[in-house]
Amino acid sequence: METTQDDRNLAIIAHLAPLAGYFAAIGQILIPLLIYLLSPRPFVKAAAKEALNAQISFTLYGLIAWLSLFVLMGFILIPALAIFVIWTMISASLTASRGELYRYPLIIRFFN
Repeated sequence: METTQDDRNLAIIAHLAPLAGYFAAIGQILIPLLIYLLSPRPFVKAAAKEALNAQISFTLYGLIAWLSLFVLMGFILIPALAIFVIWTMISASLTASRGELYRYPLIIRFFN
C-alpha cells in the first residue's frame, strides 16, 4: 500500500491522539472515530479503525480493572494495563511512521 507522509502523519495522530483524549470523557474513542469517518485515504482509514478497536477494548479492560479493585486485583491490573496501552500506542505510531499497518494485540475487533 503506497502511503504519503501526510497519510503516515494522520495514522500516527490516530494512534497517539487518544493519549490526550484520556483527559476528556471518552475522548480516547472520539478522536480515532473522527479520523476513521472523515478520512478518504485507505491507509489512514485502516490505521484509525485499528486504533478505534484498540481504544474501545482498552476502555472496556479499564472498566473491568477498576471494578476488580473491590477484590484487590485491580492494584495489579490497572498499572499493568496502563503500561500495556502506552506501549502498544507507541509501537503502533512507530509502525505507522514507516507506512505499515499495526495490529494491536489482545483487542476485540468491533469494526472489521
